[in-house]
Order: sequence, then C-alpha cells, then structure tokens
Amino acid sequence: MKTIEKIIAIIFLLFSIGFNLRLYQAEPTTRLDPNDNAFQFALVERTNQIWDYANHVCKPKESNSFVMLAPRSLGEVGCHLALLSDHWVPNWAQGYNLPYYYSHIPQIIMVGSYRLLSPFISSSLSLFQYYHLNIYLLLSLFPLSLFIAFRILKFPWLTAGIAALFASQISTDGLYGIDQSSFLWRGWGLSSQLFALFWFPLAIASIIQWTKDSTRKLYICSIVFLVLTTVGHLGIGMMTFLAIPIICLTPTIIIVAEKEEKRQIIESLIRGVKQTVFLAIPPLLILSYWIVPAFLNNNFHNISVWDPVWKFNSFGAKEAVTMFVNGTLFDFGRFPMFTILVFIGLFATIQNGFPHIAFLFLSFLLLFFGRTTWGGLLNMIPGMSEFHQHRFIVGVHLAGLFLIPIGISWIITKISKFVQRIIKIEPAQTIIVLSILVSISLYLFVIQQTISYASYNTTLIQGANEAYQQNKDSFDLLLETLKERQKARPGRIYALRGNEGKAFQIASTPYYMQLSTYGIPTVLWLPETWSMNSDTEQFFSEDNPSHYNLYNIKYIVAPPTKKPQPFWKLLKETKEWILYETSTDGYIGVGTAPSIVSSKKTDIINLIHLWIQSDYHKQFIFPQLSMKNTLSTSALAQFRMTDPVTYMTPDNIIHNLFAEPPIYENPPTLEKNVQPIILSQSSDTDMIFKTRVEISAPCPTCVVVLKQTYHPNWTVTVNGKKTKAIIVFPFFVGVRLETPGTYDITFSY
Repeated sequence: MKTIEKIIAIIFLLFSIGFNLRLYQAEPTTRLDPNDNAFQFALVERTNQIWDYANHVCKPKESNSFVMLAPRSLGEVGCHLALLSDHWVPNWAQGYNLPYYYSHIPQIIMVGSYRLLSPFISSSLSLFQYYHLNIYLLLSLFPLSLFIAFRILKFPWLTAGIAALFASQISTDGLYGIDQSSFLWRGWGLSSQLFALFWFPLAIASIIQWTKDSTRKLYICSIVFLVLTTVGHLGIGMMTFLAIPIICLTPTIIIVAEKEEKRQIIESLIRGVKQTVFLAIPPLLILSYWIVPAFLNNNFHNISVWDPVWKFNSFGAKEAVTMFVNGTLFDFGRFPMFTILVFIGLFATIQNGFPHIAFLFLSFLLLFFGRTTWGGLLNMIPGMSEFHQHRFIVGVHLAGLFLIPIGISWIITKISKFVQRIIKIEPAQTIIVLSILVSISLYLFVIQQTISYASYNTTLIQGANEAYQQNKDSFDLLLETLKERQKARPGRIYALRGNEGKAFQIASTPYYMQLSTYGIPTVLWLPETWSMNSDTEQFFSEDNPSHYNLYNIKYIVAPPTKKPQPFWKLLKETKEWILYETSTDGYIGVGTAPSIVSSKKTDIINLIHLWIQSDYHKQFIFPQLSMKNTLSTSALAQFRMTDPVTYMTPDNIIHNLFAEPPIYENPPTLEKNVQPIILSQSSDTDMIFKTRVEISAPCPTCVVVLKQTYHPNWTVTVNGKKTKAIIVFPFFVGVRLETPGTYDITFSY
C-alpha cells in the first residue's frame, strides 16, 4: 500500500508541474516586459556587461614565473567576484550601486550559466530569452519545493503530493505574494522573489525538523537553504531569519500554555535560544560580505516619498484580518476554499502536536498588520525600519501553503473514519481512495480561477509580441543610434514622463522602460527608488534648459506628435519616434561649493527641490551636503536641517525653509568669479570618469562634480593621489580643488 501512496503522490507532483509548464508556456516566448522584470533583466544585462569589463580590468600582467600563476589566478577570480557583486548601474536615477544592496547572486549565476552554455544555446537563445526561460522553470517547478519540504517534515507521501498539487493555486488581488499575479507577464513580474521562493519552504521545513531531530544533516540543510533563500531575495531571507526564533521557541510557548513547571519553561527557553543562535550565526557569517556593508552604509539608501505609504506600513490589523476572513488573501475571485482549509489546517496542526506551522502563520499574519498596527515597535527588529511591511504577505502565503494540505488531509482522515463504520474496508485503502477523490474535487474547483488568469496572460503576450515584431526594426534602429551617440557624446536620455511617457510605447512597454532595460541611462522613471537622486530627480522641468545640463540629459526621444522644446536639436526621425539632442557640459561639471548643509537623509527633499527651482545651479553653485547632521567647524556658510521644512543656522536660530530660503554664500569675495575650466573628459563603462581641469587663481570653494549619485565607494584621485570625495547638491560626487594648477582627476567605482 505504501508503494501505491508513493506513486499517487508522485503523480500529483508531476501533474502539478506539467500543468504549470503547459499553462505558462507563453512566458518564455515574451519579447519585452511591461512590469518589474524590465528592471530585473536590466540588472542581468548590466552584470553581463560587467563580466566583459572584469575580463578586461582583472586580466593579470604577463609573467614568466610559474610560481606566480596560482596566486594571480586566485586574484583574478577575486577581482571578477568583487566587480560582479558590487558595480555601478547607470540605468536610472543618476546611477546607483544596486548590487551592493540588492540580491546579486541570481544575476551572477544567470550570466555565468548562460556564458557556460553559450556554445550550445547562444544561436537559439538570447540572454533575454534565457532569463525568461529560467523564470518559467522556477515558477513551474515550485510544487517540487513544497513536495520535498513536506517529506523533510516526515508527512505522509499523500500529504506531500496534495501539497504539490495545490502549491500554485493561491489567488489574490495582486498583493505581491505567492500567486501567479506576482510573476506572470500580465502581473507584477517579481522574478526576484522566485529565486528565493524555491528555497523558502525547504528552509522552513529543515529548521522545524532540526529542532525535533537535531541531526547534522538537517542542520547543514537548514544553513544551506537559509543562505540560498537570502541570496535569492533579501526580503524573503529576512522573513526566514525571523522564522527561526518563532520555530525554535514554539515548544516554550506550548509549555507555558500547558502551565508546566517553571524549571521546564526555563530549560525550554534556553534550548530555544541556543537553537536560534546556532541556526542564525553561520548564514549571517557567510553573507556578512554583503549584509554588513549594506547595513553600515544604509545612510546612502533612499526612503522614497514616492513609494505608497501602505507599502511601508501595510494594512493594519482590521484590514488584514478582513482580507483573510473574506478570502482576499487566498481566494480572490472565487469561493474561499483555501481560506477555509487554512482555518482547518490551523486547528489540525495544534490538535496533532505539530504547532510550529500554526504559530508561523499567526506570526507572519501579525507582522503583515505592519506599522499601521505596531508603530515603532517593529523598528526593534533589525532591518525593519525601512522594510516594506506589506511583503509579509509572502510569509502568510507560505505558511498557508503548509496548512492547506494539512487541512485537506485532516478532512480525509475524518471522512475515512466515517466511511469505515459503514463499509468494511482497510483504512489505508480508504485513505488512498478518498485522497484521490477529495483532492481532485477541490482541485477542479480552485483551478478555474488560475486557468482564467493565465489564459488571458497568454493572449496579452501574443498580442504584445505581434506589436513588438511590427516595431522591432524601428526600435533596434533607435537603440543602435543611441549606443553610437553614447560612445562619442555620452549623456542621459529623456523619453517623456508620467502618463505621457506611458502612452509612448512599443507594444505594451513605454520607451523609457525598454531603453533602460538595455543599459541606456534614462531619467524620470523609478523602477527602484533607492538612489538618493530618485526623489528629487522628479522636479526636473522639461522646458528648463539648465535642468538638462544639471542631469546631463543629452538626448530626447519623443513621438512625432510631441511638440519639441525650442532648444531641442533634431537628430533622426522615423514614423514611430523622433530623436533630439540638447547641449550639456557632460557627466563632469565644475563650479563652487561655498557652503555646507548638514542633514539626515529623510530631511533633504524640500531643500533640494528649492535649490533645483532656484538660480543657484545655473550659477554652478553646488552646496556640499553632510549626512552627519551636525554643524562643522568650517568657515564656509553652513546650516543644519532639523526636519524636512526647517533649518538651524550657526547662531542656533530656527528658520522655515519656505519662508526664508537658505543663502548658500558668504558675502562676495574675490574668488567668486574664479571657475575651474574643463580641458577634457572621458568615461569607460560608467565605472571610470576622467577629466583634466585647470584653475587659474586661488579658489577655496572650487569643486569638480561628477553627475552620478554619491556613494562612499566612489574613489577620486587627483594627479594620481587619492583624494576625499564630498557630496554636493543634488546628491552628486564632488571633489574640492583650491590652488591654481592643472589637475588630472579620475572618478572610479
């Protein structure tokens, strides 16, 4: 009978995977993305560019010494990994070192495996197609992860098979959870979550089982799956780390609830704390190369005012519970079958002495309430102060996917006992027959919503592919033209903004999205808001020529119906688009920094807004910005922001930013009219910018500005000597030059 159970369970698993492969087969055929995958693939494409760049800069010098070959090989590998895991991404918001903060291992593996397989597949699969093929497989194979997780937990084969069968059937109203609207083309395109989701159930299952068995094999599996989940997606990794103390302290909660002796409670608590430490420390040490620097330099990681408040605060207890009870979390658009099964699963796990999953579900649901309910209490958890609390829906969904098959199995067991009273049949046979009948009945009920959503997804992909094919030649011409122009006169591209930009499309994708996907540096689109220039860039005015120079916006792509600005110079025209050029100084500018402003990162948006609207940047006045939020001893004019609308001058007087706009200069001095002169400038892969600058007279406030987002990882050398970089408005990299002379300056990341 055991053999039959295994066969049926494996049939359920294979059917679930096969059904996904069939249902989502249009996904790898897509030619372009209208959602977050445009951002995700751009990171893959940039990693591919950096791979070539690393091949060039990490190449060891020629040597005839055999002894030096091994060390240099190791050094070359280290150089490659350093660049691949921390490089500049110029595509949006004046650039940002996204891999420094964001999950980068998936991109490295994607590009590395593609290059390894390129002799066999490059002629038939582009990197874009290969990327989407991997997403398609991860999405389709998710039932396998849940199946293995249930077997790790030593659930019966049939329960594992049922878990696999229902693994891909959650339906929500686009809440960014474990449902097809999060991943499909017509949905959000959250492929980064997929890289973590495959390992998430395995990590949870291994941790739970290790707290029971404490075997070395389970411990190693727990550590490995924790690491893989976190490198796939840091947010889901944080949820997995939060799950550790919940799981490890579950026995203590049970003992307390059962009112056991104080000694037993203390012993259980000590055991739970030890288990938590043993599980958490190794993966944290393994990932410390990434997590520690990201936390230490969090001051340069933007909290955007453009992100909806509900993302940071979630929905609150009342709304979250309402969404759960009325079926919105698990059964949007259908009878709340999954919701009912979650309730049954909660009861069954507690009744059957398996409470870890129940407590995990309830804990994630409480966290899903977010800051709307818990306020500042959540900030006591490391990393939660800037975390998008609504993303705990992923934890709620995963725990629910454990509870649903447990609930189904509980129902089958109860029906089996009733049937055996009426019909004389072996219990094992009854369980098998009922498992098949109940599972198929429930599956046929919930699958209709899944099919409906996915079918329309296929229709949309086919329509978009046809539209793209019709415009492919035109877009390829634009892309090649811009790439050629970038070689001679590099600059950013403005392809309209807001609703106007969304209406300017190729197929279903705005031009600004599609261009940025392939490495063209664009402005005024926020696929990510982590750059400190993300928010203030939105104050750009299309009719103000000085704003183009400020951000080095050299090219404009617009539809033929768009009325051009007087200073736009026509370069090329087709029936789909017109390419214009404007005059800018380039990525490197010069000016003066006659003042220092101290502020927290959350208090600068209005300050920069007023500066952008003023004449200061037209006069090439770039105040220095200090993130220490304290006044310095400098003789330069200075003040400190006390909140987003007020500032304090050195005399300790508080001023309103809008009633009394700050003055960035001391009384005029002789050096005011002294300006550095740029003799030449060049760039390489947006990672190295070089310039030669001349200063004719002493100039204590002179500054050379690189129009890329400041980060401490930018290195500046002046005449071969490393020099301290500063932040200048709006949030660019600057270096001060005070004495007359000619300077060769290199900005490198």
